[in-house]
Amino acid sequence: LGRLLNRVSRLQRHVLEPRGLHLAGITNRETEVLKLVANGLSTKEIADQLCYSQRTVKSILHDVTNRFQLRNRSHAVAYALREGLI
Repeated sequence: LGRLLNRVSRLQRHVLEPRGLHLAGITNRETEVLKLVANGLSTKEIADQLCYSQRTVKSILHDVTNRFQLRNRSHAVAYALREGLI
């Protein structure tokens, strides 16, 4: 068990974190966008706050919903909350 935990820790530090990923498979950027969606911000408001284009925000949300087979933004936020991602 100790070796397994050590390997998981090394995976997190050396493989996932340099790529901006976490064990849950969600990036910091995706986390930021989902938190803002959860706070009720529109796509335009999120784009303005994060200095992204609206297209980038929509793309991030699309990637998350496809990766986790979610139906829409609301479903993405609910999933992220349930899984402790945000």
